[in-house]
Amino acid sequence: MKTRSAAKGLRPAAVLALLTITAFALAPSLDLGQLDFGVTLLTYLAIAQAWNVLAGYSGQVSLGAAAFIATGGYTTALILLHTNLAWPLAFIGAGIGATLLALLLAVPLLRLRGDYFSVGTLAVSIAVQALLSNWNWAGGASGLTLPVERTPSGGNLYQIAVVVAALAMALTLYVRHSAFGLRLAAVRDNESAAAGLGVSVYRHRLAALVPTSAITGLAGAVIAFQFVVISPDGVASVNWSLNAVLMAVVGGAGTVLGPVVGVGIVYYGLTRALQDQQTLSLVIEGVLLILIVRFAPQGAWPLLCRGVRRLTTRRRREPTAVADSDRDVRTLEQV
Repeated sequence: MKTRSAAKGLRPAAVLALLTITAFALAPSLDLGQLDFGVTLLTYLAIAQAWNVLAGYSGQVSLGAAAFIATGGYTTALILLHTNLAWPLAFIGAGIGATLLALLLAVPLLRLRGDYFSVGTLAVSIAVQALLSNWNWAGGASGLTLPVERTPSGGNLYQIAVVVAALAMALTLYVRHSAFGLRLAAVRDNESAAAGLGVSVYRHRLAALVPTSAITGLAGAVIAFQFVVISPDGVASVNWSLNAVLMAVVGGAGTVLGPVVGVGIVYYGLTRALQDQQTLSLVIEGVLLILIVRFAPQGAWPLLCRGVRRLTTRRRREPTAVADSDRDVRTLEQV
């Protein structure tokens, strides 16, 4: 069973490795505008995938992504401003800082269930934003300015974003194809039954919270490097949490490629296309989310796969060929 599951994960893992190497190698051939676009897109992808693992696979619907983004961004900035450490260590520090915050919050938050957990994580985001706004050592409401000469930029920053997005995708693939992921799904679907089978609900939820928080913190470091100037109203804004939810849900939470599709729809299809009309963009995003939740709760990616399956079954083929095609699309829908 484990061997079969591992074998199923080898092909997507190989594809991910190839795409990561290709994207990494593209850096020298891209201009500054393309690099900046790539960094933003990859950062959104990492945040959406991290939320997807936490909510789509473990059932913990979090509204606290902004807290970990802010922790990562501010940890990076404070290390660079108050120590002589190089940016790679500051970048690693962002992940460590977000992990420590997750461990600190795990005891109270992971005891909550359903909507209470979501409200609790939202309260954490608001509390972190308020703390940073009133913390003079962290710049208060004005925020901090990173030393530009000590931060990565251009191709280097793009490659860092590639690594963070690849880590998020790798984590999703691991959860999707591992025994740990099966136990996590059991906890998501029925806590009592999973506990009755000997699965530790708390430990598995903690094991999902910690790595997703670390990846989100690393994404916060990328944001700090990209914008150089960070403030509580920027990196600690609840909008980051809402964007993570929107991208994952629109694309398809609980699937590997759903958040990828969601990032393409929300960021590239709406936010970037309507960057001069932000109010209209927000209205369309809200309407889109309502439509997805009402008519396609599984998301756009599974909906697209079902559409492909219907088209293939309409063709006049032999029964065996139709069955094989239907099975292939069902497999694709779960990716």
